[in-house]
Amino acid sequence: MIDISRGGFLAGKKTYITTITGILTAVGAYLIGDMTLVETFQVVWPLISVAFLRKGVEDKL
Repeated sequence: MIDISRGGFLAGKKTYITTITGILTAVGAYLIGDMTLVETFQVVWPLISVAFLRKGVEDKL
């Protein structure tokens, strides 16, 4: 039960999973025509930035 409250096997990976899910969703929306290429980049760029920021904070700890 303590493992679940600390994240279990996903501890430290939730940010990456959220980032990948967001990128796949944006690319999917572009492929089916709901978003333009510019809008796709506007969604993907901050998600990539969050992943790199998380990695930088993780390396400092």
